[in-house]
Amino acid sequence: MKKIMNTAESFVYDMCHGLAKAHPELEFVEKYKVVKKKVIDRNKVTLISGGGSGHEPAHAGFVGTGMLDAAVCGDIFASPSQIQVYNALKLTASKKGTLMIVKNYSGDCMNFNNAGALAKDDGIEVDAVYVNDDIAVKDSLYTVGRRGVAGTVFVHKIAGAAAEQGKSLPEVKAVAEKVIANIRSFGFALTSCTVPAAGSPTFEIGEDEMEFGVGIHGEPGRKREKLISADELAARIVPDIAEDLKLQKGEEIALLINGFGGTPLQELYLFNNSVTNELEKAGIKIYKTLVGNYMTSIDMAGASVTFLRLDGELKGYLDYPVSTPAITWGGSSKEDIAAREAIAALAKALNVTPAAFSKKEAVAEEAAAVEEDEGKTYKFAGKAVIGEKINTPGMGKLIRLMADIIIENEVPFCKADRCGDGDFGMSIAKGFKQLKADWDTRKKGDIGEFLVSCSEIIMEYCGGASGPIWGSAFRYAGKAVQGKKEIELKDLAAIFQAAVEGVQETGRKSFGKGAVVGDKTLIDALVPAADALSEAAGKGMKMKDAMKASAKAAVAGAEATKYIQAKMGRAGVTDSEGYPDAGAYGLGVIFTEIVKRI
Repeated sequence: MKKIMNTAESFVYDMCHGLAKAHPELEFVEKYKVVKKKVIDRNKVTLISGGGSGHEPAHAGFVGTGMLDAAVCGDIFASPSQIQVYNALKLTASKKGTLMIVKNYSGDCMNFNNAGALAKDDGIEVDAVYVNDDIAVKDSLYTVGRRGVAGTVFVHKIAGAAAEQGKSLPEVKAVAEKVIANIRSFGFALTSCTVPAAGSPTFEIGEDEMEFGVGIHGEPGRKREKLISADELAARIVPDIAEDLKLQKGEEIALLINGFGGTPLQELYLFNNSVTNELEKAGIKIYKTLVGNYMTSIDMAGASVTFLRLDGELKGYLDYPVSTPAITWGGSSKEDIAAREAIAALAKALNVTPAAFSKKEAVAEEAAAVEEDEGKTYKFAGKAVIGEKINTPGMGKLIRLMADIIIENEVPFCKADRCGDGDFGMSIAKGFKQLKADWDTRKKGDIGEFLVSCSEIIMEYCGGASGPIWGSAFRYAGKAVQGKKEIELKDLAAIFQAAVEGVQETGRKSFGKGAVVGDKTLIDALVPAADALSEAAGKGMKMKDAMKASAKAAVAGAEATKYIQAKMGRAGVTDSEGYPDAGAYGLGVIFTEIVKRI
């Protein structure tokens, strides 16, 4: 593998810094890997998108006037975490709301949805649309349903124009959904791509072969077959897309011939000639054509074809001026665009449509809206108390103890994960190691604030499903005792019951169903532990005795999972009887050890 790079670990960071330095109207928020406009107009609907890196110029290349306000950058082909997305939502929060444009991949949907829920808890108005334009497959390794691919670019462009014109959040969402209903794409690959961290192609393919119906993550296509000519490719692809879109003779489209990163521009233009000829034969009119790299797969050779059915409304939005690193049109120069922005800003300052502020006022509002936590450290006030009452430093001591126990049990917890992917211990330990590393940056004013602050690290750094699940448990627990610097047993019970609700709500948001006892998840241990605390509080038990009873109930709940088949999660598709659920088992170990050590 030959690539212009420093290290695989710094690849995305170095790329994003380079983009921002080339386009000074943008900035890169390194902590959360967010590329955003320097000046956010908070009196128009803001748009954020993102996903795994490796698809450049998507998505950061579409941040600018008339398209996105921010792009959240995951690692190569990996969804950004919900904490990254959550902070992007905070950075772009608008008086008119924010629309998330999400490609239909499982990881993207889960993390953007959970981030949206976190932002709503903070009073930020958020909505989302899901792009699913790929007709090649119904399902893939990365999604349930059709994948979101190059058609996403049209959603960014048209929704961005609607937002720029002062439309409301429901109106911008409706326009975006209209685009999604009228776009279809199909791709093919001549070579695999090479992920920097892997150093070798994702799949092997013969010199005379192609992958027909490939996605944008280097995954294999619909089928492998012998390479055919550009005209033959167009003759197969155009009718398939037209049929799926139910295009009629005489209708008008926008056409996107998208390169996957490794195909020379001359070949893309050649292929455009073949596709355009087929469209002319079918009697389908072309209003606008885009040819180039818009949604790539690192260095894959190949291309995709996207049709967007147009009407008068969509044409107007498509033609609307835009200025981003990857797409600029609607003006003869940057000065023209700047002049339009200045006029729009003045109109907004005067409360005429579209309403907003001047650039000077927007900069001031931006500075006031973004909380600057970089470099700050926080200390607990006073001595830790863990007795009949627990104070904020005491809760800090308990969570630090929990982190130590989790890290000590990383390998045993992995071995216990026989029904899943065998990574439970590693996934959860990663987050709690980071929590210890970032301990001094966690807010420690009251117990609720502290637990919510911990949840952000856990959500971002615990791997797999552990991040959303454990992070939500901590966040909901913190919300239950917000403002309290000291708690009693009844409050501890409330913390645990809220943690149960947090875990179940995460399931409802992601899968339409929250786990219950008997589904063979950590809920089988967490619910008995929470109920034991509530019962103990009702009986007036001592704190330590109640905690022992809670730990014992968690262990019993985990043990009971040995004798049931999992109904949710990765274990739900394996024969899981005979082994306890790893998450439930882990909770039993953690709670038991905490009681022993205090």
